Amino acid sequence: MSRQSKASSSPLSALSRRGRITAALGSGWQRLVCGLANLRRRLLYRRLPDYVVFTVDSELAERDPDIPWPLSLLPLYHRPVTLEALYQALGRVAADPDVKGVIFLFKGGALSLARAQSLATLFARFRSWCQESPGQRTKSIVVYIEQNSAPVYVTACSADKVICAPLTEWDVIGLRVEPLFLKDTLAQLGISFEVVRVAPWKTAADNLIFNEMSDAAREQYNWLLDSLYGDIVEAISQGRGLSAERVRDLVDKAPLTAAEALDARLVDQVAYEDELPSLLGTEARPARLKRYGQARALLYRQPQPRTPQAIGVINLRGTIMPGRSRSLPVPLPLLGEATIGSTTAQQLIRQARKDNGLAGVVVYVDSPGGSALASDLIWRELKLLDQEKPVIIYMGDVAASGGYYIAAPGRRIVAQRATLTGSIGVIAAKLNAGAAYAKLHAHRDQVERGAHAGIYSDTTTWDGEIRARVESTLFHVYDEFKQRVAAGRGLAVEAVEAIAGGRVWTGAQAVEHRLVDALGDLQTAVDLACTEAGLPAGRRTAVVNVRPPGRTLLATPVNAARAVLGLEPAPPLHELSQVVRDGQLIQQLVREQVWLLAIGLPRI
Repeated sequence: MSRQSKASSSPLSALSRRGRITAALGSGWQRLVCGLANLRRRLLYRRLPDYVVFTVDSELAERDPDIPWPLSLLPLYHRPVTLEALYQALGRVAADPDVKGVIFLFKGGALSLARAQSLATLFARFRSWCQESPGQRTKSIVVYIEQNSAPVYVTACSADKVICAPLTEWDVIGLRVEPLFLKDTLAQLGISFEVVRVAPWKTAADNLIFNEMSDAAREQYNWLLDSLYGDIVEAISQGRGLSAERVRDLVDKAPLTAAEALDARLVDQVAYEDELPSLLGTEARPARLKRYGQARALLYRQPQPRTPQAIGVINLRGTIMPGRSRSLPVPLPLLGEATIGSTTAQQLIRQARKDNGLAGVVVYVDSPGGSALASDLIWRELKLLDQEKPVIIYMGDVAASGGYYIAAPGRRIVAQRATLTGSIGVIAAKLNAGAAYAKLHAHRDQVERGAHAGIYSDTTTWDGEIRARVESTLFHVYDEFKQRVAAGRGLAVEAVEAIAGGRVWTGAQAVEHRLVDALGDLQTAVDLACTEAGLPAGRRTAVVNVRPPGRTLLATPVNAARAVLGLEPAPPLHELSQVVRDGQLIQQLVREQVWLLAIGLPRI
């Protein structure tokens, strides 16, 4: 048998043939569905809106939540607006030749500067999609602001028209960082913290051991705010056609009333929401407005040819901890609302390796770091995955310390200008409550074996030989961290040291320091993954979420034969009640002593 016939009969070739057949069948089905939908559209043409409306009144997340489908069918469930959902929706609107544009109603909700920059990028993509089809009319983007903020206004500056309510304030008042220091407060309770760090800019525990900013912390906050403030000024300057000096002067005078903002050319019109149809149309023929949920079925549909293979997306969002991921209904100190469990992450990454339908993987990292051990375990799995399929990292609001550690094996790294990243450094900390026990007349006694058996006790002071031992452990982890970054980024260890030391950078600064390859949104990372995998970039390649395997997957060497081993099914996400009941999370906080953690960073 010839080599060619052997190759054509291989399992991978058979899978490729099946993929092409499946893609062909899917394409035929798409044409049928689109034809029927467009027939319905012609019959209901009079209901077609002039403008499709999107309302942002809650946190604008990056990715769609992974909600079980039965829950999504409940009458009171409302799927939140996300950048991922807006990408799909704006693609549909752009393809309709009769819709005049879109309106974004900002009625409150959290929007970070990094996600505002991603939304502005999406507006630019929308304009390019509108120009792709011959004969398409130019569609306008209108932003209506009820509750303003710097990130909201940065987004508005990328629109064609900005309208605000009469009593809306233009409150782009600048940036401020004011951490709260608790050293003296804790001392009154008899509590102190033992902290060892090997990086002067590693400020994660500063508020527990100092009464004011250290020189290093103040220096770091200054370079971060310089970059973030510069981004805000530049976005307003370019979007509103004002000089940078004029923008800074207006920020220094803020907050401004809506009338003052109109006079300063910061907004185009001042009106109530009910006046929008007349403003965008005429008094005689007001523009027809419909929410996307109402207009979706009326929009023109065209088949989207898809490649046989897809790009998978793995979400790693939260504080990094050993064990399984948890979603907590109530934020916990240091941990926040969610944790990335190394066990859960390992299973997701192994599933991506196993899935031959995935040609490449984008890993969405939004994490301030966490456990050094858990970070290293996730790093290893991503490194193995990249040796079989291209791994592209996309950073969210924060991918710092352990968040950067797990990003290091990525073939390419993408971030937004306002992303906070870096913080290559290590810290160890523990509570010392000896004085508090004395105030309460509580006494501890102990029996032990081993000179360092009490090293992590809440009555032990780290000094002398014990402190030297802790420092030795941290320097070992720090050296490993720098080696991981040097290998992943193609830098000398000495070059990494010059930008490490716990220093935090914005995405724009990280590009200059070669910690990040490109600035952009999640689709930028997807396009890079397509290029690395040899697939067409853009919307021709399907993007799918990588989901946990039905059965636990054991670690396998690169290119080893894969076998699905039947162990216990993965349990669902733990709730706070279980965390409190079994005490596992609290025990983990006690056990984990070496941290790659960047908390207390300015979240703009």
